Amino acid sequence: MTASNPVLRSAAVMLERTAKKEKAPIWDEASRMLSADTKNRVEVNLGRISRIAQEGHPLFVPGKVLGTGVVDKKLVIGAFSFSESAKSKLQSAGGSALTVQEFLKKYPKGSGVQLVK
Repeated sequence: MTASNPVLRSAAVMLERTAKKEKAPIWDEASRMLSADTKNRVEVNLGRISRIAQEGHPLFVPGKVLGTGVVDKKLVIGAFSFSESAKSKLQSAGGSALTVQEFLKKYPKGSGVQLVK
């Protein structure tokens, strides 16, 4: 676990607590992935997300969403961080980019959420 980024640590702890409170193992796995070493952190392009996503099914990225690629669906994506281009592409397609806290508030049990690695 990296202690150098307090915001990252806070998000990982929030995921762990929600996992225990809601008995949702998806958030435990997301917390572990978010807490990984820098070289093993998740970074996913919007093009890849768009290919694997089904409209109406929320996705969670325990890392950063990058703006490369085309979004042709209305997607709800939660992530630790988004590039500016990723946010604008998601919003112009009618989707939304949620922070970890916003996403956990909306989907606390993790039901129907797809974890993107």
